[in-house]
Amino acid sequence: MTSQKITINGKEYPVVFTLLTMSNFEEITEKGFFEANMSKTNVRLAIVVAAALAADSNTKLTVEEMRGGETFEDYKQINEAFTVVMGLAQNFFKIPAVEETEDKKGETEKN
Repeated sequence: MTSQKITINGKEYPVVFTLLTMSNFEEITEKGFFEANMSKTNVRLAIVVAAALAADSNTKLTVEEMRGGETFEDYKQINEAFTVVMGLAQNFFKIPAVEETEDKKGETEKN
């Protein structure tokens, strides 16, 4: 499990992407993870908080704290945090290298 840090309102928080992140997200939003529209700001807030909770069940980061921003800079830090979490999600869902190699081999043979 890979952990990274995000910064919200000048405070650093660890985040991870695991099955617990997905479960936390579903608990926060009452929607399935795979049903979520990740382009919505409230969904992005929820996934960041879910990832922080998965990394530290005692985190002080909340959706309300993240929503409290008043400037575009505040919005940018939410998007930066979301990008970090989704990068962790890419690693979580990664196709094993063996399968990836086989897929690329098949594509090369077709061309």
